[in-house]
Amino acid sequence: MNLYFILEGEKTEVLLYPKWINYVLPNYSEVDFENQATQDCYYIFSGGGIPSIYNHTINAIKNINDNPIYDKLIVCLDGEEIGVDARIDEIKNHINHSGVHLNNNCEIHFVVQNICIETWFLGNRKIVKKVPVGLKLRDFIEHYNITEEDPELMDKMEMYRNKAHFHYSYFKEILKEHNLIYRKSKPTIVMEKSYFQQLEKRVDETEHLPTFKQLIDLLYSFV
Repeated sequence: MNLYFILEGEKTEVLLYPKWINYVLPNYSEVDFENQATQDCYYIFSGGGIPSIYNHTINAIKNINDNPIYDKLIVCLDGEEIGVDARIDEIKNHINHSGVHLNNNCEIHFVVQNICIETWFLGNRKIVKKVPVGLKLRDFIEHYNITEEDPELMDKMEMYRNKAHFHYSYFKEILKEHNLIYRKSKPTIVMEKSYFQQLEKRVDETEHLPTFKQLIDLLYSFV
């Protein structure tokens, strides 16, 4: 089976997804160019954000139709403020209006990171100190304790411009307690297998992070 991934992010996801895919599908190999796939390969392309990813998805469908070696087209993007269902409807409508149809031998899947990729990172309960030092993190936890409640359902605090910005800031404050700095261009800690395993543990033990679980279940279905 060959997998074609289109990721909204230009930095974090492009570095992170190959690691996560390898943890679940160690027998799969990443290819640098889409026409290099043979058997049990995956190709990753950055969609460059919204709305660019919509057009890139249409182009990917055309490429797959011209070179039908892929079994799955997996489009991963952020739900942000509009939510999971609305985001899926938006990209589906864009595809439908284009008049382009994916060949019958390939199946398309949509994975929406609700709210953003950092929302999923908040699912690691082990990394959150029980008694944090930072006042900002204490305020965040008082506002919404992500170790007890589903991070995907967390609303922003009033001073933040949107949910994604708040979730990103929350995650940075958690890492600051460990003298770690998070940068989208260098998401080292979340690329570690132990971190991924903690996220898996969260979805195994709770009903939290349902969109992350969707991704994991999808990957395991390709084993």
